[in-house]
Amino acid sequence: MAILKRSCFGDVKIDSFVIAGIWIGLTLISLGYSAYRVSIVSAFRPPSVTDVINLSVYIVSLIAQILLMVGVAQEVLSLILTWVNVTITCTATTLLVCIYVTVNVFNPDFVPDADVTTLALITAIAAGSENQRLSTIRGAGVVAITIVWFIWGVFFLLTVYGCLVVHSHYQNLRDAAIAIAREQQQMVDMGNQPAMPDNQPYSNQPYGNQPYGSQAYGN
Repeated sequence: MAILKRSCFGDVKIDSFVIAGIWIGLTLISLGYSAYRVSIVSAFRPPSVTDVINLSVYIVSLIAQILLMVGVAQEVLSLILTWVNVTITCTATTLLVCIYVTVNVFNPDFVPDADVTTLALITAIAAGSENQRLSTIRGAGVVAITIVWFIWGVFFLLTVYGCLVVHSHYQNLRDAAIAIAREQQQMVDMGNQPAMPDNQPYSNQPYGNQPYGSQAYGN
């Protein structure tokens, strides 16, 4: 039984198409923006581990969105379920990255990702003295982490709804396939039943065409 009976557009199949299209657009924007920021930050320092992880997540997510579009169009259960699993994995990975950056953002030996570094550089350049720059960088780190968590929360809500809708469509297709398989099995079982005998020999019947000599008459 499907988790959701109805969705925003009334049908989980239509919503699955919409979700795939929206996520393809968002992933392309995130991938392009992240790559652009990393290229800018690379002029000051090498890309951090979190930068590489984020770019990898965007690439894997984009492939999963394309597979979802194909799976919904052709009703391929494996591709639809793959999207759900990959999306959950990517979301968990970005959560770990956010936690890691949040815990280590004020560590002097920590190299933050491009989001935090870009905002810190902009505010540090705008500051005047060295003391102001240090305090500004710290404040920029807090603001950047807050923004990152807000964006992650919005994407998390979209991911939860998308997984519910897509998994509901997967359950509908799976239940329909199971019902068809059961009907076909019932037809096969009926076809394998032994046929009832139609013509039985007259000798086994207690009536019909008995000789006159065996009948008793009066007088």
